[in-house]
Amino acid sequence: MSDEEIIEIVEKAKKPGTFKIVDVVKNRGYPKDQVDVFLDESVAFQAAEINEAINSIAQEMDKSGVDKKTLNDLLKRREDILDAREKLLEEMGESKYVFHLTGISEGKRQDLFDQAVKKYPIKTVNKMNQVTGELEDKEVENIDRDRYFTSLLWEAGISKIVSPDGDEQDGITFEDAEELRRMLPLASLTTITEALEKMRAATALFMMSVNEDFLAKS
Repeated sequence: MSDEEIIEIVEKAKKPGTFKIVDVVKNRGYPKDQVDVFLDESVAFQAAEINEAINSIAQEMDKSGVDKKTLNDLLKRREDILDAREKLLEEMGESKYVFHLTGISEGKRQDLFDQAVKKYPIKTVNKMNQVTGELEDKEVENIDRDRYFTSLLWEAGISKIVSPDGDEQDGITFEDAEELRRMLPLASLTTITEALEKMRAATALFMMSVNEDFLAKS
């Protein structure tokens, strides 16, 4: 998600009829977005290969000095690949789940982190600073706390899931988040986690612009 896309999400959240200051202070009415998650990794991998092949052909066609025969061959290959992509898109639709995301405030995020720390307290050890030679307290990494915190973020940020058949699930429980993070393909995990992080950026920008608008009108 680019900076332009983040700004577009923010502007959409502030449209008349959508934005309400009361919803904002109640941790509602924040920016929303959605991502497509394909549970069939093999099909998703084929799609990535097809896109790479299309880009490769486009680069070849852009080269100067390409003769007519080569150009015709490239066009034929491109047509065959596009046909294959159409068939693949139909297959992908059978495994596509749409995850709807909603931003959360930094205060809510801090509350979730505090909850994770309460369950898995922060521990430190004394380590020598290689530069100064002095002993310093260093936080001990806790993978269990990181996983717990991430599942809490998924629970808070995923507002709806739509199945390939159009069935909808409103939100997920913490247990759902734990199970999803155990069972989803790696590519799907990455897609959702990155989208939630981008929603954090969108929410921060949204809150900044809301404050500016509110102060300007007050």
